[in-house]
Formats: sequence, C-alpha cells, structure tokens
Amino acid sequence: MKTSTQETKSIEDIIKLIDNKKLVLPEFQRDFKWPLEKTETLFDSILKDLFIGSLIVSKPDFDLACRDFDLRERGKRERKPKSKQYTYDDFEQQDTYTLLDGQQRVTSIYRAIKGIDKIYVTFKHTDMLTTEDIWDAHTKKIKTKIDIPFDRYIDGVTSVKPSYDTFYMCLGDIYENIDEEQDEFEEAVIYPILNNEKAAFMSDLREVYRRFAIKFWSNFKTDIYKKTNLISVQLLNMDLEKFCLYFERSNSQGLNLSFTDIITAKIYLTFNLREALKKLENESYFSENLVDPLVRYINFVANNDVTKKSILKDLTGDHFKENWETTVKDVVRVQKWLENSNHWVFKVVNIPYKTMLLPLLSFVQNLPNKDFSQATSQQISTLKFWFYASIYDNRYGGARHGSTNVVLKKDCEILRDLAKNGTVPLEYWNNFKIEFSYDEFLNIDANNNTKFLTVNYLMWNEKKFKNLENNANISIDEKIDVHHIYPIKYIDKKFVVNSFEDERVDSVLNKVRIPKISNIKIRDKAPNVYMNELVMHNITKDEDNKYSSEDYGLAKNELIKSLETHCIPFSEDLLQSDNDVKFEVFLKARYQLFEKYLKLLSEAHVNLKTGQSQIWL
Repeated sequence: MKTSTQETKSIEDIIKLIDNKKLVLPEFQRDFKWPLEKTETLFDSILKDLFIGSLIVSKPDFDLACRDFDLRERGKRERKPKSKQYTYDDFEQQDTYTLLDGQQRVTSIYRAIKGIDKIYVTFKHTDMLTTEDIWDAHTKKIKTKIDIPFDRYIDGVTSVKPSYDTFYMCLGDIYENIDEEQDEFEEAVIYPILNNEKAAFMSDLREVYRRFAIKFWSNFKTDIYKKTNLISVQLLNMDLEKFCLYFERSNSQGLNLSFTDIITAKIYLTFNLREALKKLENESYFSENLVDPLVRYINFVANNDVTKKSILKDLTGDHFKENWETTVKDVVRVQKWLENSNHWVFKVVNIPYKTMLLPLLSFVQNLPNKDFSQATSQQISTLKFWFYASIYDNRYGGARHGSTNVVLKKDCEILRDLAKNGTVPLEYWNNFKIEFSYDEFLNIDANNNTKFLTVNYLMWNEKKFKNLENNANISIDEKIDVHHIYPIKYIDKKFVVNSFEDERVDSVLNKVRIPKISNIKIRDKAPNVYMNELVMHNITKDEDNKYSSEDYGLAKNELIKSLETHCIPFSEDLLQSDNDVKFEVFLKARYQLFEKYLKLLSEAHVNLKTGQSQIWL
C-alpha cells in the first residue's frame, strides 16, 4: 500500500481550495511570518521556472483543530484566524485537506495573487524590449514563433510600488482580470498605468509596453496561474502510526514537527497544551522531552493504551484537564525521589529513556496516599531491580524486547499491580537478561552505554563519587565529564600504535565520571603524575612551603578513599610510576570491582524469578 502519492496543482487549484475552505492549516502550524521580501523572491523563482519545493497535504484519519489561512492586512491589529475542531467525518465527507508543509509559500502566493499583498512585476526598459531578437521593427510587434522567457522582458519582482517612469503591473490586478477579454484587460489594467498623467511614456514606448503587458498577461495565465503541473504536491496516504512516525522523522523545508505538535492541535480547543507547557518553563525537573511520554501515560490512565493510534483516536482534551497537573506534579516527584531521596541515579537527566519514568508513575500513583513512603521495603526492593535491570538490559531500546509500546504498557500494568497488591508474576522476570563478562566490558567504549551507566548508578547508590581534587562528594549540579584514568594522550606517547593499550584506551574500564574542570586539568599526564599532584593539592604547607610526611600520608589516604568510590583498583599503587605501564592488569582488576555490582544485580534477578523473600543480598 502506498504511503503517499505525488500530484501536481496549479495556482488556480490552490486558490480555489482555500476559497472553498477545502485546504486548512492544522493548529500545530506556526503563524504566517514571511516578510514581503520572501514573497518577492518566491515569485521571482516562479517566473524563472525554478523549483519552489513540494507541498505536503493530508486528509487526517482523526479529529484535529485547524484554522484558515492568515489573510489579514499587514500592519493592522486584527485577530488571527480562530481554530475550529474538524472531525474525521468533516475531513472525509467535505473532502477537506490539511496543509502540513508549505504554509509560508502557499499563504504568500494567495496573498499576492488576491492583492492582499501588493506585488509588482516591473518591465525592462524599451531599449531592451526592442532588440531584434524579440522585436520586429518593421511590424512594430513582438516576434512570434520564438520562445521568449519571462526574464527576457521582465526586469524583476518588487513589493515597493515602482516610480512612474517604470512600467509595471500588479499581480492582484492581473488576477482580478485573468479571465477577461483582452480589450477589457487593457482597459482595466494597462491603460491606467500608461496614461497616468504623472507617467512620461512616449506614444511609441506605450505601444511597446502595451504589447509586452498583453504577452505577460496571456503567458502568466497559461504558464503560471493555470499551469497544472506548476506546484508539486505530496499527498500523504497512511495509517495513524505511519502518519506520526513520518513527522517525527521529517525535517524538510520548513518542516520540523513532532508527535506533540499533532496532539497539541488535536486537543487545542479543549486544553491548551502550549500554555500549560509555558507554566513549566522554570521547573528544573521538567523538559520538553517529557511531553511525549506524559501524553502516553495520560492515555494509559484514560484508555489503557500507549500507542499513537489510540492517542490520536481516543485521547481528548478532557482527559488532559483531568490528569495533566497531577501527572506533571508526580513525574517531578518521581525524578526527585530517584535523584535526591534514594540516590538511584546521580543525574536523572542521564536516564537513557524518559519512558522509563512512566511505570514509576504508575507505581507511585497506585500506592496508598500516592506516596513512596507508603511502599513496603519488599516493594521498593522489587522496584529497584526493575529500574536497574531495565537500564542494564536496554529494555526500552527495542531490539530483542520488541515494541516499546508493548513493553511500556506491560511495565505500567506490572508496577501498578505491584503498588496495589505487592506482587509480580514470577514469569515476568524471564523478560530480563543480566549477563556480563570481562571481554564484553573491555569492548564497550560508549560513555552512555546502558551497562556502563548501570554499574555507575549502582556504585553511586552505594557510595557517592568523591571529587578527586578536594575529596568532597561530587555535586549533581556540577558538570560531570568522563575522564580516562590512563589519558589518551599519555597512551599515545607511551605505547605504539595497534598495541593493546592503544586499542583499548577508550574502554569504559578506563573511564571515570568526575567534574569537567578536573578532567581538563588532568589532560595528558601519566596516572602517577596527576595523582601525586592531587595529593599535593590537599596538603597544607608552612610558610617555607614545607610539609610533614604525616600531612602527606593523610592527604594520600584521603585521595585513595576518593578513588575507591570510583572503583579504581590499586589506588595506592597508581601513585607509583612503575604502575603507569600496567594498563591491561589495571583493566582486569577494575572489571572485577564492576563485577561485584553486576553479581548483586544478577543474584537479585535469580531471587525474583524463584520467588525468594529477600531480593538484594
């Protein structure tokens, strides 16, 4: 089945569609913004037969708030066109289409043709019009049987009314008389310009301009206004799921729409989502990328579904009125609970998939008094495994887990039931795989890899990372950077190309999360060099710049404790230069420290699958 068809339209077709209200704008379309200069350029391109881009139209298979085109006079304080709710039946029975891409171009064309915006075509001077290639000096007529393009006799397009010594015509005047007889067109459009008392056209010049004006009128009618293949139109013909996916992945000329834009238009007359989002601009735990997940969640609460098809079919503005404020408030509370109350993550913004917050919403909203404090320790332990295992196993990343919609709905139901009755079916836990090995982690190099991130979260949950410069807890408000324990530039200097060290320097086993400023200071230094500098940084020296061995020992021990929060092995040995070359030994030892946390996660998984009362050992 085709998802779209390619058609062509004339300007006349477009004008009639708008006049008959058969072509409307979805509410998610931005306002008309093009200045007159853009319209000038657009018509200049049309006259030069340049491609002006395709229009994208669709007949929606769902209700949608739409509005008419903006035909207000420029500079006047008039209200922009109001939106009205179009139903599926309106689109189908009245054969109405929505313009999804091309609003600025279509509106500019309509306004110019209808004379709302005054757009003038100016003609070249008669010296250029009476050359022998196009003008027959004997008959005093334009040569026939030769192709004379517009730009051969048209000087340009302007929105500024030309002076009286320039011959011009207004597009709006041409349109008003497009189907008149020639003599009537001359009387209405040409003669008022040629015979204007302020004009200084000689009689022979007037005849030249008259003939070229008639030619332009005739050619404009056939080659521009009524030309059936002037404008390329792509008609979307797809089901709802594909319709939404199309916009999420499209970024054509002037088009950058999201699913949220479509929902905003769908519910616009009942619930103003844009205004609701404006009120959240100063909420640090709310960002635009939460909107789509929250829309899904509200539909889950209202219609027990999270698919886009259901959202477009079933979700209403009344559902938003009933659930929006509570859902926003609770998703903020969930994030604060993850980050501040329980320290399950160091930065909630780093969670790989925002949709993971929705099952947590389902959990807390179904607890007694809708509060985490009312959950039992067993429920929290179960929730903790679900959270970390979902990240580790990339549960919301598709692949072997299949459709995210299926996973999301299932998890919202599972955690809802966990909150209500405290149990989860044992077979549910078979959906997760907790597998790990040294070779796997050795080959992971992406800083945002879900397995590396899970280990970091588990480490943070047990003990907050320390700042290596001052041994204080790293603040979640700091800019955190990923630092190579053995810096890349150091490896490049010390080891040959294609060596183990050269090939594995970017492994996550060689990475640690520290404040960005600290990372910049370390740069390309050997581990023993920058670590000894960190020790010295925290030693209090006397007025002679001296310090005691006891002070050094205390500072060194504090740094070692800080390194251990990052699972950095051989912390004391790394202060010695002879360990700077033991890179492979270091990576294996660090994996063993990672493995401690991975085994805890794996054991919790086994306990849940076998129905053990104690989940985390």
